Amino acid sequence: MNNNDTNQKNNTNNTTQETPTVIKPQVVNIEQQPQEVEQVKTTDTNTSNNTTVNNNPNSNSTANNTTTNNIPTSVQPEGNKDKSTKKGYPVFLIVLMILLFAFVFFLPNITDLVNEYKSQKENENALKSGKMVCTISNSSDTTNLTYSLEFDYTKYKLKKSQITTTSRLSDTAIDTSPLTERQDSCLLLKEVLDSNDIGMSASCSVSATVQTTIQQIDYKKLDLDFISDNIAEFEGFYPEYELNQNVRAIEKSLTNSGYKCQKTEK
Repeated sequence: MNNNDTNQKNNTNNTTQETPTVIKPQVVNIEQQPQEVEQVKTTDTNTSNNTTVNNNPNSNSTANNTTTNNIPTSVQPEGNKDKSTKKGYPVFLIVLMILLFAFVFFLPNITDLVNEYKSQKENENALKSGKMVCTISNSSDTTNLTYSLEFDYTKYKLKKSQITTTSRLSDTAIDTSPLTERQDSCLLLKEVLDSNDIGMSASCSVSATVQTTIQQIDYKKLDLDFISDNIAEFEGFYPEYELNQNVRAIEKSLTNSGYKCQKTEK
């Protein structure tokens, strides 16, 4: 074999080795396998997205941090605090409306109560006129005594009085001398008063079981000097009160002593 034949053979071999193998592409029938193609596309897309995310693990956090840090503090949301505060507003408004409605609804009653309270205060402070009756009872083995004091006053200032003393024999008493003694004292007083106009008068009555003495005083005419000069005749009947004495002070003193008082004012 000559050199030419050898070279030609080598060239033939090289050509055979360098020629690439042709691979025929596989033809996919889209009409027959649409679901498989869509699944492949979806898988490829998800794989691509995951690869992108995994390649930048800090991209989202960095972006979020950058965005949050760039927002001024005054405009950043306060989160749950604002939500709870906003939720509380409707409840507060509802309660406020209920209170306002109740106030308006009961306003007439409230006004009446206030007016009644003011009226009571005005009545307490007003200077009134009228009568006050104070009574008390004492009992012994022989008699039952009842004292009734009636005061006439103007603007709470004493003007007149009437003192009624009633002596009644007890159910077991036989001796009537206590009634006789009281009747004699009353008649003596009446005699002195009838002879002298000193602003004081007396009346006396007696029965088998009861003796009554009524002593009337007009404090505008009362002559205390005459009474002091003839004190023996006024033993047991000396006037205890004076003209224009405060009736409320008299009431307090008598109440403390056990009397029960009742006023009738006008």
